[in-house]
Amino acid sequence: MVELGEWDKALSVAPGVSVKYWKKLMQRRADQLIQEDKDDVIPYCIAIGDVKKLVHFFMSRGRLKEALLVAQAACEGNMQPLHVSMPKGASYSDDIYKEDFNELLHKVSKELAEWYFQDGRAVLAACCHLAVDNIELAMAYLIRGNELELAVCVGTVLGESAAPATHYALELLARKCMMISICFPSVGYRNLAADLLLMIPDNELHLIKLCAFYPGCTEEINDLHDKCKLPTVEECIQLAETAHADDNIFETVKYYLLSQEPEKALPIGISFVKEYISSSDWTLDTIYPVLDLLSYIRTEKLLLHTCTEARNELLILCGYTGALLAIRRQYQSIAPALYEYTSQLLKRREVSVPLKIEYLSEELDAWRACTQSTSRSLEDSPYTPPSDSQRMVYATLLKRLKEESLKGIIGPDYVTGSNLPSHSDIYISCLTGLKIQGPVFFLEDGKSAISLNDALMWAKVNPFSPLGTGIRLNPF
Repeated sequence: MVELGEWDKALSVAPGVSVKYWKKLMQRRADQLIQEDKDDVIPYCIAIGDVKKLVHFFMSRGRLKEALLVAQAACEGNMQPLHVSMPKGASYSDDIYKEDFNELLHKVSKELAEWYFQDGRAVLAACCHLAVDNIELAMAYLIRGNELELAVCVGTVLGESAAPATHYALELLARKCMMISICFPSVGYRNLAADLLLMIPDNELHLIKLCAFYPGCTEEINDLHDKCKLPTVEECIQLAETAHADDNIFETVKYYLLSQEPEKALPIGISFVKEYISSSDWTLDTIYPVLDLLSYIRTEKLLLHTCTEARNELLILCGYTGALLAIRRQYQSIAPALYEYTSQLLKRREVSVPLKIEYLSEELDAWRACTQSTSRSLEDSPYTPPSDSQRMVYATLLKRLKEESLKGIIGPDYVTGSNLPSHSDIYISCLTGLKIQGPVFFLEDGKSAISLNDALMWAKVNPFSPLGTGIRLNPF
C-alpha cells in the first residue's frame, strides 16, 4: 500500500502489526511530506510526538512563531512523545525529554529574538529572551536597540542578575544627559546625569568623567564636585602635581582634567599611550582607560589653538582604539570606517604617533581576510583563504583585543525603524557611501549624515565625530 501511495490505508492497518511499526511508518510519511513542503506533516508529527522534527520544519521555513508555540507546548507537557515499549533499562526518561525540549525552546526563542531585533523591534526581541529567563541577552538587546530608559527600568526590577547591563545602560543614559549641547550646563540635566551615575555602585570614574566634561563656571563645577564627593578644582591641581611627581599617570590625568587647567592632562596621557603602543606586547585594555578618560576633556579646551597637536593625536589614537573595539564587538560596518578615519587623519594632520598608514591597511586587510569566511554570502566572490602573513597579523590583533567583559552587547545595533525608509529625502552615509535606511543622524556640520545605527556604534567605541573636528558625538 505504501508503494502504491495509499498511505492512509497503510497507516490505518499498521497498528495491527505493532505500535512500533506504525510509528516508523508515520515517521516515513512525515519525512516524505517535509520533502514535499506540505503542511500536512503537522498532524503526523503531533500524533507521534516528534517535536524536534516539527520545530525544525517550521524553523527551516521561517515560521518561527509556530516553532516557538510547538516548543513551548512540549515544555509544558501538552505534546507527549509516543512511548513504545522497550527492553528493561533502555527507556528514555521524561526528564531527558524535558531537557531536550527546553534546549529546543531556547534555540527557537533566540532565533525569533534575532529576527525581531534585525527588523528593528528590540523590545519584542528582549521579550523573547525574558520569556525563557535569558536575562543577559534580553538586557543586551534593549541596550543595542537604544531602549536605554526601558533597559534601566527592567534591570532595576530584575536586580542583581541584570546588574552589569543595567550599569552600562545607566552610563549611556548619563552620556545622553551630558551631551545635550544646549541644556547640559543647566542644573537639571547636570544633576540628572549625576543621579544616574550615583545609581552605579562603583561610580567614581564615571563621576570624574561627568565633572571633567561639565562646562560651567568654577563655582558651578565645585558645586558638582561636592555632589559627586570629589575635591574642588583648586585641590585637584595640587593632587595632579603630587601624582605627577609620583609618576602615577592615571591619577595625574584624572586630577588635571578635574582642575582649571585640564589641557595639561593631554600631553601626559598621550605620551603614556604612545609609549605603550610602541612596544610589541601592548593590549587594548591597557591604553583604552586613559584615552577614554582624556576624551572627556571639556570641548572648548580641546578646541584651543594651543592644543591643536595634542587634539590631533588624541583623535587618531581614539580612532584606532575605536577600530579595535569595533572588531571586538563585531561592529562590521563601523570597523573599516574607523580604520579609514584614522588613516585620513594620519595623512592630513601633523602628528607624531607610532602608527603607520601602511600598517593600518595591513591590519584591516588581515581582519577582512580572516573573517570573510564566516560572514560572506553565496553571492559574494569566491572565497580566497588568508595568507600566512595575514594570519599572523590577525593572531596578533586578537591577542591585543582580549575579550569583551559584557558579552551580551557584542553585535551590531538596530534601533526601532531600522528597516523603514527615512523619509522622502534621500541621504547618503558619509561612512559607507550607501543610501541610509531608517533613522538618520546628522553630524555637527548639519549636512553630513550617517545612519543612527552606525552613529550609536561609532559613539560607543569612539566618542569623537567622524568629521575629525574634536566634537563629541551624541546619538543616544
